[in-house]
Amino acid sequence: MSVPRLSWVEKHKPKTLEEVVGNDAAKKDFIDWLEKWDERGKAALLHGPPGVGKTVLVEVVASKFNYRLIETNASETRRVDFLENVIKPAALNRSLFSSKVLIFFDEIDGLSAEESNAINFLLELIESSKVPIVMAANDPWAPHLYKIRDKAYMIPLHRIRPQTIVKRLRDICKAEGVKCRQEVLLIIAEHSEGDMRAAIEDLELLYSAQEDVNIEDAEKILSYRNVEKNIFEILRGATYASTLEKASLSLSSSEEKPEDLLEWVFENILHLSPKQWLFPALRYVAEADMLLKQISKNSAWRLLPIFYHKLSNAFLAIPQKNKVNFAFPSRIKERFKRIQHLKSLRELESFFLKELHVGKSVFRREIVPFLRFLSEDDNFRTRVLNRLSDTRLRELYNSIILRGEIRRRHT
Repeated sequence: MSVPRLSWVEKHKPKTLEEVVGNDAAKKDFIDWLEKWDERGKAALLHGPPGVGKTVLVEVVASKFNYRLIETNASETRRVDFLENVIKPAALNRSLFSSKVLIFFDEIDGLSAEESNAINFLLELIESSKVPIVMAANDPWAPHLYKIRDKAYMIPLHRIRPQTIVKRLRDICKAEGVKCRQEVLLIIAEHSEGDMRAAIEDLELLYSAQEDVNIEDAEKILSYRNVEKNIFEILRGATYASTLEKASLSLSSSEEKPEDLLEWVFENILHLSPKQWLFPALRYVAEADMLLKQISKNSAWRLLPIFYHKLSNAFLAIPQKNKVNFAFPSRIKERFKRIQHLKSLRELESFFLKELHVGKSVFRREIVPFLRFLSEDDNFRTRVLNRLSDTRLRELYNSIILRGEIRRRHT
């Protein structure tokens, strides 16, 4: 099984406090709390919308101040054996570790009211811990979390401003060596609604597929941000759901086509599941795949809820999940890349068809290879570029005919 490359979210994850952009007051407040944690209370609760940097702030601060970070998410917090055998000894026996310890409970709002054992464990741990306890939540205001709120020092994080997001996206484009339009970066930032992680995910979708994106394409592609829940939130909901019904409800709320949702689950679950639970998880994905083929073949759409249940079982089959940032499936990305290439090709060929009076098939089969051959000559290439009426056509000629080679050769 090949190992896919890192997503841009993971690849460009902040490593220093300076790279954790936005929420400067929260950063200062958290560091101040950590330095005086025994005086301020043994637990801190970072809360705010998804993608504003709660988790990465804890990770970066722990690294900066030389803490050994023991990190857990909602699915692990439900496991009594993990809490008793890993978390409790780390909290109560500080002398067992050669370095300072910081215990981090991420996504505590993923715990439901029925999971009182995990909540009670947290409350007892906060009272008895000899090391700092940090928690994070998107929405900490659920009634069943009120006791935790009462015992925690609350640190709010807010949505990140579009201008701050644009600057970070521009830095990532520079690091990736891709050309990006300022107006497209602003569209990405506005669509993200202050969610840095979502903005970087959108940036990768747009710019890993082609060298340039115009405003109209960006608006169309990012339109899914207008729905109430995007695919990344849906996957996170299914991943940390405590019951099959909750996981299925999350997946069925997706605006994605069932076949695309299947791709999302298949490619991401490979990284979410440790090896020992990968086979049962993939078995459920395979069953969902076979069922969807039958549904499509026989138009038996009434069976679609069973499809969502089978996909949900794939998540429930993994008792302990790796911490991952969900990434766009490679096959969906390749499909998008092909669509964008064809769209660009149509734009370019519309000019040449008028000039050369040939059909589309002749242009693509005979003229494109011929133009590539002739464009190796500097004089011919210069004459053609001068004939192209606007910047967009010259960009398309460079990316499709020259394949960017001439541009790279002279940079």
